[in-house]
Amino acid sequence: MQHAIRRRIAGAALIMGLVGAGAPALAGPAFADAPATGSTTTTQGSTDLPSFSDLLRGITVDYAEAHWNWTAWNDSTPVAFGADQDNYQCAEFVARSLAAAGLVPGLGPDDPQDSYFHYTAPNGKTYDLLLITDLPQYHNLYDYLMDSGLGTDVGDHPEQARPGDVVVTYAGPGGAKTHTGLVATAADGTSEATVDAHNRARNHYGYHFYAPSHLIRIEPLGLLTGFGATTDLAVTPAAPKSLMAAPKAAPKSTAPLLTRHDPAGPQV
Repeated sequence: MQHAIRRRIAGAALIMGLVGAGAPALAGPAFADAPATGSTTTTQGSTDLPSFSDLLRGITVDYAEAHWNWTAWNDSTPVAFGADQDNYQCAEFVARSLAAAGLVPGLGPDDPQDSYFHYTAPNGKTYDLLLITDLPQYHNLYDYLMDSGLGTDVGDHPEQARPGDVVVTYAGPGGAKTHTGLVATAADGTSEATVDAHNRARNHYGYHFYAPSHLIRIEPLGLLTGFGATTDLAVTPAAPKSLMAAPKAAPKSTAPLLTRHDPAGPQV
């Protein structure tokens, strides 16, 4: 696992360096022909190279795979498959996975929980990234994905799920959002897509368990045309410094954890 993460990080760091050279780099041949769907690109010599989007989605999945059973964001004590994680719930798990790939500008995967509770995005809005349910007083994780241009809600289409996409469950009263997870593997013709999620701890759990649901297609380059288009992100979509080293277990903290419970109901 650590070797795979290092390979992804090295590739992503190289590409981020190209992007960081300025916006024109995105218009160069290496990016102009990159498929919008995030599929792999092929170069001369029949060598398959992952696209920029694939690399960042891969880092997102690697983080999820390494943290699906953590007790809390700063406590790597493993819990059993299906166990509750009251101090590390579903939206926070997805948000930290995205932050690990630099997809939450200014926020890193090891930042304090309160930074996710009160995240101020480049558009000036404050988002509660610990929340998936719609509450009038909060902009939640789903709102962040839509506003940023990072996510596109494609509806109930599990057959389109790719690793690094997000699934949102609508099982609350009146079809309210109740749960979210990260797609770990795509359908392969014989098996359905699988999901990593928190509270309860799930690893490669069948996509159908999250029905009724919508698939949120994650496109990292969407940040360049979302709210980040009016900020320096359009020129330098830099990843957090934590990407420059292999992920490691965060030390346990004696600080009190910020407990946030999604009000819509239990999570699968």
